[in-house]
Amino acid sequence: MRRVWPYLFLVALSLILYNYSKETREDIKVVHGYYGEGPYRIVLETYKNRYICNDCGMMIKSYQNSAQVISSNGDVYLFDDVGCMLRWLNRQDFKNEVRIYVFTTDTGAYIDANLAWYVRDANTPIGYGFGAYETSIGAITSGKTRSSIESQVGTFEIKRENKQIYSFDEIKLYANRGETLLNPMIKRELLKKE
Repeated sequence: MRRVWPYLFLVALSLILYNYSKETREDIKVVHGYYGEGPYRIVLETYKNRYICNDCGMMIKSYQNSAQVISSNGDVYLFDDVGCMLRWLNRQDFKNEVRIYVFTTDTGAYIDANLAWYVRDANTPIGYGFGAYETSIGAITSGKTRSSIESQVGTFEIKRENKQIYSFDEIKLYANRGETLLNPMIKRELLKKE
């Protein structure tokens, strides 16, 4: 029996610490009262706060492919996928009075969504496929897209002449029509092997 007590003590202590961390952690979907000029600075590496996507409800685990919508009244809405942001924004009444920022793969920073270039075959958390890049060269030479991974397994060459890039207005149109990688017909067309 003496050998069991230390293990029971460790289990009890672990449960107490787990419950304490669960009670003190805060899930954040909307940040209120932000009136700064640029994008809101989120810190994903903390155990205290968890940022949650406003559309799908999943935890934002990476800056990659994430997006922010900042309303005129200072509310910041966070998203784990550009496609989630576009879907959510289409349902809002205030969609024309917001600032939108996307995290770019090539420079690793949030920029204005209207200034970014996009690909439609990126490997994104939810699978919409919209990857953002600050430069058109970054988008054209992107090697982390599904089409380049699936069509060129074992090689590292990128077929630059076949790479299509899009503006923000174009991907909004594609998202509103449901022409994303979640649509099997669109996925087959975008990822077809040439």
